[in-house]
Amino acid sequence: SVNLSPSAPPFGSVESQGEASSTPMSAQGTSIGGRPVVPDRSKKPNLAPAPDRSKKPNLAPAPAPRRAGEPSTPSVPVPADTAPSSTAPNGFRWLRVPADIPHKFLQYATANTQHNTEFCGILCGSLRQNIFYITHVIIPKQTSTSDSCTMLNEEDLFDVQDRHSLITLGWIHTHPSQTSFLSSVDLHTQFSYQVMMDEAVAIVCAPRYEQTGLYSLTRQGMQEIRSCKEKGFHPHAQHPPLFEECSHTLVQSDLSSTFVDLRN
Repeated sequence: SVNLSPSAPPFGSVESQGEASSTPMSAQGTSIGGRPVVPDRSKKPNLAPAPDRSKKPNLAPAPAPRRAGEPSTPSVPVPADTAPSSTAPNGFRWLRVPADIPHKFLQYATANTQHNTEFCGILCGSLRQNIFYITHVIIPKQTSTSDSCTMLNEEDLFDVQDRHSLITLGWIHTHPSQTSFLSSVDLHTQFSYQVMMDEAVAIVCAPRYEQTGLYSLTRQGMQEIRSCKEKGFHPHAQHPPLFEECSHTLVQSDLSSTFVDLRN
């Protein structure tokens, strides 16, 4: 779960389950210059592996070993200039995702992961012929704890987006000691992106369990988070699910991503 201020077929290997009880952000759905900003979150509690998902437990045994950040489902070899249809099965526009993002991101996150602190970034790209492409991952200045990450100096992010004509397409963060899923804080963070653009996604990398998930909120999730005023870790209904693995993404090995590190 991250305090970002702006964690076919998805990467994810975890079942989408309703609420992963964590904490919502302290400010929900804010934006700067028309772009979604992930609000600050209240300090998250010490999470121990417990069966109750409301405390962000370890949800599943570690999967078979593979290279850290490697998607659990194979990338889709779809030519970059074609798409199966104009819209995905869920009615959203297609979002093409470079398969190299998780591995590259975890390399940038190495120091944080070693210190058991989260790490975050912003997914950016463009819209071409009614298809979204993630082309850049911007690493902002940030502060982190074992279960939170807060972006600093949002204006630096917007400067990069303006220079390269990039739009915000979602966010990415790590769960250094947990599995890949959306905590209640993450649900609120994702809402602030998805309320601005249906196709916005959340990528959650869990290096300890070698899992990477690509998620979006369900219709029920959007409704529930929209009306939720709670802050910090809190439970949400688990059925029907509030988030799911994305069905409008095409993870492609023939696309590559550019990383922009604003920390220095």
